[in-house]
Amino acid sequence: MRAKHGKNPQQRFDDFFDNPCFENINRKDFISKVSFIGGDCKKPDLGLKPEDVDILKNETTCVFHIAANVNFQQTIKESSYNVKATKEMITLAGKMEKLKIFVYVSTAYSNCLNNHIRDEIYQPPIKAQAFLDLVDSCNEDDLENTLLAYLNKWPNNYVVSKCLSEDLIKSLAIGIPTAIIRPAIVTNTIKEPIPGYIDNYHGFIGLVVGGYMGVIQTLYVKKEVQMNLVPADVVCNCILAAAWHTANCKTLTVFNCVGKKISLEKSTNLMKSFYWEFPSVKYLWYQKTSITDSKFWYNVNTFRMLILAYCIDAIFLCVKKPVGARKLCKQITNQLDSLSYFTSREWSFSEDNFMNLWNKMGDRDRAIFPFHVDRIDWNEYLHKCALGIRLYLLKEPITTLPQAKKKVKILFALHYTTVALFYYFLYLLFEFLINKIYDKYSV
Repeated sequence: MRAKHGKNPQQRFDDFFDNPCFENINRKDFISKVSFIGGDCKKPDLGLKPEDVDILKNETTCVFHIAANVNFQQTIKESSYNVKATKEMITLAGKMEKLKIFVYVSTAYSNCLNNHIRDEIYQPPIKAQAFLDLVDSCNEDDLENTLLAYLNKWPNNYVVSKCLSEDLIKSLAIGIPTAIIRPAIVTNTIKEPIPGYIDNYHGFIGLVVGGYMGVIQTLYVKKEVQMNLVPADVVCNCILAAAWHTANCKTLTVFNCVGKKISLEKSTNLMKSFYWEFPSVKYLWYQKTSITDSKFWYNVNTFRMLILAYCIDAIFLCVKKPVGARKLCKQITNQLDSLSYFTSREWSFSEDNFMNLWNKMGDRDRAIFPFHVDRIDWNEYLHKCALGIRLYLLKEPITTLPQAKKKVKILFALHYTTVALFYYFLYLLFEFLINKIYDKYSV
């Protein structure tokens, strides 16, 4: 555990079990069974003290390497820490006397240049060690110029770092029973520890929350594209089952844990229906997320939101309040642009190892560690997701629903008033230009 948000590792550990996801267990008993070690994946030797390294070498039996910077807009230098930390972890694991299994959590999109992704490790665009050597010897500008030929087709540096980390594990994990788990788009829990639980804004959840809060009005996607969604607890169960299986077979095995295909259009429409049921008192604008595969209409709506942001900032300036709507609007636009690669494409995945794992488990283990998604009612699940976002991410109790429902009605009226004014403005501008052209050529 690293220092974060002004808290040292001990303070973060003390606060950790106050999280709502631990509500259903005896926290005191649980805390007595968990120890923490201070460290940081961005520091040399993982930021570990020598005495802690000795403890890990002598006592560790299972390693789950899940930590990563998942920001899609991170620089090459920033993404290199994902690769460096993986190298440090696998090197340390090789010195653990009692080690039975090393599990690395990657992403289903670590080889996204392929339309069909097999459950095997692919050839990376550049060898991981060569990449790390370049990072250590170049500044950011030189790095981008040097690696352009290798990485120009990749959508972001995060997926590159995962691809390189897989290659690194293949070359360094010799003699170590290793499992690589590739989850697709990880979403709220379906059952454990509590239904609908979520604690971050990454990826698809960021889109959902942006629509929920009214700051994302239009998504540019191909309507027929289907995404692979997988609940977080399903991924956890798959990780544990894969650890059990791989520790016994003692070979490097890749598991594509990709969940269920669902169209972005369908999921967005379902979530919109839940917005009225579970509105938020924190709404910034009326939640009217629309989907378009027309770049023109996407740009028109983006421009409309930017104009609205400027107007809001102007009002705030007049009343001497802090401004930030324009900056937020541009941040959201950049975030949507970084996700557009994934909302406009579709992938298929081999699941042979995944299904073999499921078939090798007994009925009792399947009941305790379910990770097959065929029996999930996705309408009911997305309903839990909407409520979970309100309760656990936005931290709003159910008691605020009446207040939120009043606010959404006000925002509804404001939204359609501004839309009407915007298009009326465009009409006047168009009429003005036509008259100018007419006057010019009629003379």
